[in-house]
Amino acid sequence: WCFLAECGCGMTAHSLIFGLSADPVHTGHVEMVTQSVRALTARGYEISRVLLIPVYRRNPVGRDKSRLPDTFAHRLALCRLAAQEISRRLGSAHGYVQASAIEAELARGRSAPNYTVNTLKVLKLRAAPGEGLIFLISSELVSGQDPELARWRRPDQLLRLAHLAICPRPGYPLNMPFLQAVERRGSRVIVLSEVETSDVASTELRAQLQAGVRPLALAYHELLPIAVARYLTVHNLYA
Repeated sequence: WCFLAECGCGMTAHSLIFGLSADPVHTGHVEMVTQSVRALTARGYEISRVLLIPVYRRNPVGRDKSRLPDTFAHRLALCRLAAQEISRRLGSAHGYVQASAIEAELARGRSAPNYTVNTLKVLKLRAAPGEGLIFLISSELVSGQDPELARWRRPDQLLRLAHLAICPRPGYPLNMPFLQAVERRGSRVIVLSEVETSDVASTELRAQLQAGVRPLALAYHELLPIAVARYLTVHNLYA
């Protein structure tokens, strides 16, 4: 459901934006994006493209990931493999789902962290005339008494640039007063309650890989896409 209306999206085309560390990309990411595209389309939203955006340099909110710039090329490659898998599952044309290096571009020559509000600002400027943005997150970022999203840089401006689509994640109930306040300030919140996300975490997968579990074994248990597992094996990542 959508707070302001069941849909109210008209025929406006939207880019679906999904930011992630991709450290590594896993099947939870693939399933979340795939199901979200289907759910939004069923509600009448026209999704013109899907952008997977690996962060280049982590912002100060959340866990420290200072090593991210060193691994960006690999993480971008993993996002490209995930984009191919999502396209395959959706039965969409090549290029409908893309991996974007925009955050590396924005960080070039600067020591400042990446801020999502800056990324969305540039994407909005580069969008086709009349095209809207939908920013996809899991409920982890809008859960608890002090939601992480509220501590991001200029959250009000961020949510004026894009609709907010939220996928439930087990163990992270929505902070409804926070989301209602967001909508009162003029933003649109779309809760994709029909999307079922798996409780897979990159942190846990990295720990297993570093402990010696083979990537193809994780793919066998449907925790990694097979193409991602092969890439990790060839490049000996996380071993």
